[in-house]
Amino acid sequence: MKKITVLSGCLWLSSALFAQQAPIPLLFEQGKEYEITLQVKNTVSQQAMGQAIDFTVDATGKHVYKVTNATADNSTLNHTVKQVAFSFDGMGQQRSFDSRNEKDLNGQFGKPIQELLEKKFDMVINPTGTVLLVMPEKVTLTNTDPRVAIISNMMKEVFELVQPPAKGAASFFKVLPDTVTGKGQTCTRSTSNESGRYDAAYRLADINDSTIVVDFATNSSSISKAEFMGNPTTTNMTNKSTGKIILDRTTGIIKEKTEITDSQGSTESSFGNLPVTAKTTTTITVRKSD
Repeated sequence: MKKITVLSGCLWLSSALFAQQAPIPLLFEQGKEYEITLQVKNTVSQQAMGQAIDFTVDATGKHVYKVTNATADNSTLNHTVKQVAFSFDGMGQQRSFDSRNEKDLNGQFGKPIQELLEKKFDMVINPTGTVLLVMPEKVTLTNTDPRVAIISNMMKEVFELVQPPAKGAASFFKVLPDTVTGKGQTCTRSTSNESGRYDAAYRLADINDSTIVVDFATNSSSISKAEFMGNPTTTNMTNKSTGKIILDRTTGIIKEKTEITDSQGSTESSFGNLPVTAKTTTTITVRKSD
């Protein structure tokens, strides 16, 4: 069983007064869909046999949370992945894929992507976005073609969309603390599992009539396995990120998130210990159905 440790609660401190205020609850509309578009640009440079090998992936993932029940106490959301698209350039090869294209679904990348599109989960969250219940608790992917692994590792943010959050963890929609004391508050949040550790610090940068702005910085470590030139590899990376989250002031629901990540590490393979550097730019936008 995969071991996961989650510290979803935040210790928020304010540079102003510490007076507790009521939380800003997430206000979902029953029957509405919240479509989330994730765009990732990842550039990786790897040293091998004295030469630098560059890889670039531009990827898009679209997924939807449909509100099947909304009350003052909790909300039930059904999650599906709607689209996966990417273009890859590296080692003298160029590949592209779009799950909306039937020809692509019948090609090399079709089976693992089709499996992503078929997976669903339901979760119940409290008014501030903490997960109360999730069904199923874990999604297992069986189509793990090693030829696809190097691309899937470069766009892991897209492949991870299918995985439900753990009970007691922060859902995608949980950004603010349970109580808000005002501009200048800070928060820390940590998660860890067999693939690495993630530590984040958040700062409530601005509150106005229409939006709430949160700045954040993260430090993380990650471990991934793939196949490189026909040989199994293990890559260990350390990552530093900075970004911004914009929330709707009335509903507390995220509108946009931007993040830039710089990564350094190495890949262990039969060729030796190969240095790796990477830069990832991530943009997330959320749109509510009419």
